[in-house]
Parts: sequence; structure tokens; C-alpha cells
Amino acid sequence: MSDKNNKKASDFIEFYMGIMLIAAGIFFLLSKAVVHSGFGTWSIAGINISTGLVIIPLMIGIVWLVNNPKSIIARLITIAGSIFIVASIIMSIRITFTTTSMFDYVVMMLLMALGLGMFLKALFMARK
Repeated sequence: MSDKNNKKASDFIEFYMGIMLIAAGIFFLLSKAVVHSGFGTWSIAGINISTGLVIIPLMIGIVWLVNNPKSIIARLITIAGSIFIVASIIMSIRITFTTTSMFDYVVMMLLMALGLGMFLKALFMARK
């Protein structure tokens, strides 16, 4: 009975160690990323749209909703305008990775691979 409890305890330790190794590898990888934000234009079907113009559907939808609060089309335009604004913010973000040494890269990948192996072994190991 004690052997079975030891097996469960080692499975839990392996499971949580795997999660911690995966998290450490992802942390080190993301610490090498640089995020830039800027406004400009984005293209839909070959038409360039300035990021300032994406607020126009929201303004039209709000004015329409004030004049006719029960209009379904006004609600759809307001929702679409809000989605356009969020999409333009997300699309203006640029992510680049800084240069790193081969050693750092190998350590990051090994942490994630070892963690994933330990995690999957503890999760899917056939129980006797």
C-alpha cells in the first residue's frame, strides 16, 4: 500500500515539476521578445484604411442608437465599430525577438521539452 502512495506522490511531483519547467522555458523565451506599437494603416481587400477611420462606424452606430434605440442594424454597426477598434489596436502591435546566444536558446527549448515530457508522462502514464 505504501508503494502505491509513493507512486502517486512521485506522479504529482513529476506533474508539477513539468508545469514549472514549461513555465520557466516560456518565461525565458518571452523575456527575449520586444513589443512595439504604432499607428498606421491596415488593408482590407486591397483598400488601405487609416487607423483613425475605424472609429467612424462606431460613431454612426451610436448616433443611430440614440435616435432609434430598438434598431437591430444600429446595434450591429456599433458592435462592428467596436470590433474594428480592437482589431486595429491588435494589428498595430509588432513583436520582434532580440538576438540571443545559442546556449540561451538551447536552454529555453530544453526546459520546455523536458517539462512537456514530464507533464505528459505524469498525465498519461498507464496506472497499474
